[in-house]
Amino acid sequence: MTEILFPIDDDDILFLRVQWNDLLSSYTSDQSFQDQLFKLVKEKYSESGRFYHNLNHVKQLLNLFESLNNQIQESNAVRFSIWFHDVVYDTERNDNEEESARLAVETLGELNINFETLGFVGQLILATKSHVGHNLSQDGKLFLDLDLAILGMSQDIYEKYSRAIREEYSWVPEQTYGKRRREILEGFLDRETIYFTNIMKDRFEEQARKNIRSEIQSLESQQHRSA
Repeated sequence: MTEILFPIDDDDILFLRVQWNDLLSSYTSDQSFQDQLFKLVKEKYSESGRFYHNLNHVKQLLNLFESLNNQIQESNAVRFSIWFHDVVYDTERNDNEEESARLAVETLGELNINFETLGFVGQLILATKSHVGHNLSQDGKLFLDLDLAILGMSQDIYEKYSRAIREEYSWVPEQTYGKRRREILEGFLDRETIYFTNIMKDRFEEQARKNIRSEIQSLESQQHRSA
């Protein structure tokens, strides 16, 4: 049985439910409709094969958001983006971000959210495909930084994250996975900075680079052993 590296328990679900209702209460007082949409999102993030990109990931981003809320102007748009950015996630397809953005806009459109907010949510979700934030607002850059915060967590949490990602790509042969994963990680190291905002850079940049270099070394060692 595969180890659950990022579990979710009843208290976490309650936290997520409270967060969801708080967000949606600005747009609808229909509790049954709120429940219906929460069920949809919860089921999507609870699909099999999600070892990192699950409800625990949403919970962690919401917690980080709370700690940085005073830095964000369009807070509801960022919160919706947190909820929906990985709502479609299948490692065997290459349009997850597009489909997540589509489902977000389609679902949130039922709440009569204004077009500007819907467009911004879609833009933020699509930006997670490349994590390039040059054309984004400060809120958009902070959202991308939140999504990459895992890179700068403590070594033990990062190691669990890297194992969870490997589980999500368990169908990929070892040599192929190692090559592609190294390319992605080296792409982050090649940036002038991994994080776009000073507050996240100060908090996570140094540890993120240490974690990434360590994983690259581990991947290289694995490939040498299997060669």
